[in-house]
Amino acid sequence: MPLNAQIMLSILAHETSAGDLSRTLRATPASYALSLTDGTGANQAQIVWSDSRIAPANDEDGTGLASFTEDGMNYSFTSVKVIYIRNTGTVELLWAGGEWPTGPNPVAGAAIKIRPGGVVFMAAPDATGWATANSALRIDNQTATNGSYEVVLIGEGTIT
Repeated sequence: MPLNAQIMLSILAHETSAGDLSRTLRATPASYALSLTDGTGANQAQIVWSDSRIAPANDEDGTGLASFTEDGMNYSFTSVKVIYIRNTGTVELLWAGGEWPTGPNPVAGAAIKIRPGGVVFMAAPDATGWATANSALRIDNQTATNGSYEVVLIGEGTIT
């Protein structure tokens, strides 16, 4: 089935000064938009995988990206163009980006902390994206309480 993805992020912050007689309003807008069409080039992708997952207490939740199974379907990513991870729980989670040797955070042992309610979004819409060979998505939970998160990956590959 052909893929078409519209990704839009928007920030609009307002600040008001507290002057004696006058007040000023400062608006700070920032936005990002990305359209992905079906294919294997720049601004293209073929598959989407999403899930709500549990990060067990004092453990990690992870899956290999080259090939994994979810809901009876086999997802095989050759590259990832979009990564979205949202911490929906009450404990800090770590995205072990070092598990991705040529990806968004290839520093061995490095991790990105995702605080409760926090979000990590990364995009590589160029023709290559992030290669997934020998890569894994690992979310570590170093607390005594189960954590939860949502993940969306968009990239090139196949679903069988």
